[in-house]
Amino acid sequence: MKKIFFFIFVFINIVAFSVNFNIGMSILTGEDNWNMGLKLGLEEDNFEFSSDVTYISTPNFNFLTILDVSTSILKINDNSNIDFGIAWFNDRITQDATQNRSIFLMYTGLKLKLENLSLKAGFGYPLSQKEYSTNLMDYMFFKITYIVPPPEHFIDDLKLEFRFINGRKDFSLFFSEPIG
Repeated sequence: MKKIFFFIFVFINIVAFSVNFNIGMSILTGEDNWNMGLKLGLEEDNFEFSSDVTYISTPNFNFLTILDVSTSILKINDNSNIDFGIAWFNDRITQDATQNRSIFLMYTGLKLKLENLSLKAGFGYPLSQKEYSTNLMDYMFFKITYIVPPPEHFIDDLKLEFRFINGRKDFSLFFSEPIG
């Protein structure tokens, strides 16, 4: 019972102190397949939570989820900082896969913010992978976010995001809406 109250308390604090709520769609691609999913998230200047969810109905019904939580741990200047995060992939990267892979990737990297562009790049370490790869691209990640300049008196931001991480090449189109 204490764990439930703790998680509810943490969730309420994350939502209450977030600046923007993100909602939109994602195209989740693997090596030879793709799925369309729902993108939900919370973000502020020093914290990001992002989730992409879709389902697979063959051979049996399963959810595919990608969760990404990151925070700024060191501010370099007004436009750049060092981020630390954990990503969880519960997905199928190939079309003929019958089981979901479940990988936790702990990463750190550099985040640059320009006027309408945000770039994040770094290295990660797979915490739960049984066999490790010799391919360097399995440990690198890149995230590029472009904010479409909004019309006058429009409070929401329309964002385009490309994410390249651990064999995934995903595209998202979503609105970022102020909470407060």
